[in-house]
This record gives sequence, C-alpha cells and structure tokens, in this order.
Amino acid sequence: MPEPSTLTVLRTAAGSAVAPFVIRALRRIEGVRVVAADSDPLSCGFAFADRSVVVPRADSPEYVAALLDVCEREAADWLFPDLDEELPLLARERKRFEERGTRVVLSEARAIERTVDKLETARFLGERGFPTPKTWLAADFLAGRDGGFPLILKPRRGRGGAGVRRVDGAEELDFHRRRNPDLLAQEWLRGTEYTIDTLSDLQGRFLYASVRERIATDSGISIKGRTARHPGIEGQVRAIAEALPLSGPACVQGIDDGSGIRFTEVNPRLGGGVALSIAAGAPILSDLVRLLRGEPPVGPTDFRAGLVMLRHWEEVFIDEEHR
Repeated sequence: MPEPSTLTVLRTAAGSAVAPFVIRALRRIEGVRVVAADSDPLSCGFAFADRSVVVPRADSPEYVAALLDVCEREAADWLFPDLDEELPLLARERKRFEERGTRVVLSEARAIERTVDKLETARFLGERGFPTPKTWLAADFLAGRDGGFPLILKPRRGRGGAGVRRVDGAEELDFHRRRNPDLLAQEWLRGTEYTIDTLSDLQGRFLYASVRERIATDSGISIKGRTARHPGIEGQVRAIAEALPLSGPACVQGIDDGSGIRFTEVNPRLGGGVALSIAAGAPILSDLVRLLRGEPPVGPTDFRAGLVMLRHWEEVFIDEEHR
C-alpha cells in the first residue's frame, strides 16, 4: 500500500491553550507536517511544530497578506484557523487562499457570522426551534424588563469566558452596559454544562458528535471533564450542525437545568476540551485528515463514556542560545 502523501498544515493561534495538543496530535498522523503561526514569538505551540512563523495580530490589516505569504512559502495544503477573531475574515477571504492551492478548513461565511455573533446565534437557534435561553442586548433588557434576575452578561463577540459574569440587579447591569453597550444579557441557568464536539465533512454534512460534561472550567476552557452518552443531545446537535451548516470540526455548548438541555453557544472550530473526546475514541483530527485526502472517515469505533479528563500545567524549556 503506498505511503500517504505529505500534507502541510498551517495552524494559527499557536499560543492558545489547546494548540500544543492539536499540533502534536496532527504530527502523529503519518505524512502530516505542521507549520504553526502566532503573533507571539514565545507561543508554546511553536515548540511542537515542524516549523513556526511569527505573523501580525489577527486585527492587523497585514494579517491576511502575511498568512498568504506563509502558505505560499511553505506550500501549505490546508489552513486550519482557530482564533474566533480571525474566522469571519478568513471565511470572506477563502477564495484568495484557494487560488494559491491552500484549502481553508472553515464553515462558509454565513455560518461563521451566525456563530461568532452570540446574539445572532441565539436568534438562529430560537427561530429554528432549538431550545436556548432567552437572550437580549443588555440595553433592550433594561428598556423592556422582559425577565428577571439573575442574568449572565457576556460580550456579543468573545471567547474563553472573557467578560462573562453574573449580575443580580438592574443597577449592576446598567453599570456594565454603560461600559460596553454591546453586552448581551442571557437567562441564567443552573445545571450540568455540556460541550458537544462535532465533525462534519467538507461539504457541511454531519458525521458524528462526542458529548462531554464540563465538570470545571478555567477561562472558559474545560479543565475537568467527563464523556457521556446522550443520543437525544447528539440528535439535536446534528440538526443544529446541518441547519447552519457547519463544516469540519466544531463544538456546541449547552446547559441542562433539569428540564432538558438548552443550547447557549456554537463555536465553528475545535473546542478547548477536544482532547477528551479524541482520547475517548472520537478520531476528529485523524478523520479530518482523511477527509482532506479524499478518504472516508473512520468515526468512533469504540467510544468510551465515563472517561474523565484532569488537566494540569506542563512546562516547556527553550535554550535561546541554541535554537
């Protein structure tokens, strides 16, 4: 059987918490070469990649040109973005990369806009009949008082739990709203939090999902989790993924308050706790590589429910005199 051809992957956001896992997992796949990119020259993911490149920040007007240059120099077959701020931009600029032979593994621009904008996400879910907590612009909630406290405040666009807080009264809500007029107010739910990692093919056809309970989080990323079997949740998430539609890896979040799950967010990228799903038997990254090579995915063959993940710090040491 012939060896698989080399596939060069340009992975952005090499300084993110999940980047070292993703880069190492990709490099363990036969024939995959990983180029890591980030604006921080001390990004931890650089230590695990075949090659690393420093690029401008995603909000720089030079960002797309810099990535295009890297793709051309490194003959990148696949641009695998991970930073929420860059996703809408790269979805819009997809054609420029594909004209140079680099495939952008990302959902279409409309689906990206619906998911990175949390107000649009809530509207989409509600209009399609998916269970979701009531969500308002904070100013609209104060004007109409169509609900009670407590509430969860969150940025309309944000990631990693930044700026998310509980508020217990109108005065507190107004204080934060004045500092950020684009804040959302969302019905506060108490219950079991879930993240559902998904994989769809490159045409937006859903393939499978892995449900994991978020036992504990830090900065919005799961640091303690447990896999679970929930066919009902998986079915609902499949319907969400196909309705958007999502392409490649993504994750959906929700809370079960005892009356059933209500979906709170959809992220059109890998989830921060995807390592748990992969360890439990959902081969999301290796199946993605198979899809890119035009091969059929394997899917979960021996998925383990009840597998617990406990995360810890790990140090990487770089001798600057010899690198």
